[in-house]
Amino acid sequence: MEAASDVPLHSLSFDEYSDRVIGATVNFLLTGPSQAAWSVGHCNLGSIVLQFGVEGGSKIVHGISRPDALSFIFQDGQIADRLIFDGQIPQPHDFVVLPPGNDFTFASCGIHRWLSISMPVGLFETFAIKTAKKHLAWVEKEKCVISSPAQLLKCLTAAAASTAVLTPEKQTSTLHAFSTVRLLNALTAAIAGLDNGMCLPTEKSRLPSGTVAKALEYTRGHKWGRLQVADLALAADVTSRTLLRTFRQQLGVGPANYLKLRQLNMVRRALRGKCEPSSKVTNIMSEHGVTEFGRFAAEYKALFGERPSETVARSQVQRAR
Repeated sequence: MEAASDVPLHSLSFDEYSDRVIGATVNFLLTGPSQAAWSVGHCNLGSIVLQFGVEGGSKIVHGISRPDALSFIFQDGQIADRLIFDGQIPQPHDFVVLPPGNDFTFASCGIHRWLSISMPVGLFETFAIKTAKKHLAWVEKEKCVISSPAQLLKCLTAAAASTAVLTPEKQTSTLHAFSTVRLLNALTAAIAGLDNGMCLPTEKSRLPSGTVAKALEYTRGHKWGRLQVADLALAADVTSRTLLRTFRQQLGVGPANYLKLRQLNMVRRALRGKCEPSSKVTNIMSEHGVTEFGRFAAEYKALFGERPSETVARSQVQRAR
């Protein structure tokens, strides 16, 4: 993704980054201290939305793709230390296809650069039929990982990046039409090698494909932090051992560690967004199941680089401005 690296992006914090990513219903968890700045930006190419991002540290994101859009997600395999998508470890030139309304989970370690292309349902299929590539229409129906030749992927990311760097003064309807065709041509070329397509779930993973999704759905229904690993195993209808194996495979952490990270991130969101000047930090933490305040504050600072009280003070200053 050398071309995509030329797209200008502004440095953000993890909090700002998670607020600005668009295109899906997602939950972000920071899982390790940030190592660099985070950034994200997007541009519209008619009905197609291009989005470029740089993640400055380790994270887990679980979400559901838009019900009205088909999305393609690309990575810079030379930068990511490790990326897991639904239990699979994509290779440097692999990319993900997300049909409408699909659950997905990404977990990454270290700095990670990515690009996504989202388009209305039916647009890719219509283009494939017009260009005598009707056999690619399945793409809108299958969540999968596709291995593309490096040169084809480079052409695709170059087409996306050249569009993203256009100034508003140059974005005419004629240029949009030309860029759209160029982008779709590059996309169909990258997908055309069907023998390299790897539809999920694959032979590499015999574990129950919905285990993590069921467990995470259960956590979403419980706002605070009083969840136990046994609760998740019961919700997913698996043993605790299977749950542990599946979480490590798909998220890179065990369920107990996940619940702790979830609690830390939920407290941070509450302190940033809803804590009034008269609110006590300990009350906010208690509402999220925290019982050992000193220990939790130390874990919080290790992950986010500041104590809970400092988050509140900084957020209040930002709101005042």
